[in-house]
Amino acid sequence: MTIASVSQAVLLSLTIAGLYAAVAAGLTLTVGVTRIINFAHGEFVMLGAFLTYWLHTRYALSPWLGMAASGVALGLFSMLVYRVFLARVLKQDEHNQLLATLGLSILLLNIAVILWSPDPRVMQAPALLPSLRLGDVSIPGNNFAVALVGLTLFLVMLWIKTHTRYGTQMRFASDDPELALHAGINVDRVFELSFVIGGAAAGVSGGLVALVLYVQPTVGVDLVIRAFAIIALGGLGNIPGALVGAAILALAEGLTSTFVPQGGSWGFGVAFLLLLLVLIVRPSGLFGKQVQT
Repeated sequence: MTIASVSQAVLLSLTIAGLYAAVAAGLTLTVGVTRIINFAHGEFVMLGAFLTYWLHTRYALSPWLGMAASGVALGLFSMLVYRVFLARVLKQDEHNQLLATLGLSILLLNIAVILWSPDPRVMQAPALLPSLRLGDVSIPGNNFAVALVGLTLFLVMLWIKTHTRYGTQMRFASDDPELALHAGINVDRVFELSFVIGGAAAGVSGGLVALVLYVQPTVGVDLVIRAFAIIALGGLGNIPGALVGAAILALAEGLTSTFVPQGGSWGFGVAFLLLLLVLIVRPSGLFGKQVQT
């Protein structure tokens, strides 16, 4: 183990943290505003990955444009899902909400398997950015692009929530929907907007998945599990906390996989052990609000 090898592992892990943060950012916004645990978010990411893959392999469209197109497409798809499906679920019991989004997840996953087979695909995209070299440490250009896009998504989500009128309405509607309704805020419209933004972020995240991982119907399953872990680690609905949680999770996985014998087979478990320890000490997450009793 050398300083260069540790630095390489840390920097590569942080680029993967950018991917995790991108996946978690939209889910954090949706969960934080609507309080619905959307299990289908991973399948939205998967659809974005397939769309980016097809646009590149069949039409030679740049992955940058493919990500943008996936974001728009999944944003529109999220609007359709919300209006046809989730708007009614919001008014039901929390258990029904969980079962409904879980059912939607299973439906989308099985449709994808039937239509496109479970075989993994690799996009083989050219480097979108030059490789980043720091002495003996080198970060591939596409990994660097993933980190930049993930950070950009995080900043956009944070800006929307804290510096826009819609963000103020989102926070108000999340804290007290009935009071927000009496204040003249269209709560249903605010919830829909948060879901659409979250879906668009999932589409862009899918493009990142196609860029550095692989495209397969089940690719969103592991990612959404990690996204929920990141949300729990950072604090429910806390976007900066999601970024920190993504970094912690990715570093725990990456360092374990690199430096522990056979660590690649249980780095995921080590990361979740770390999550468990944090939540035992602070159940609300690192940046969540503590409940006063």
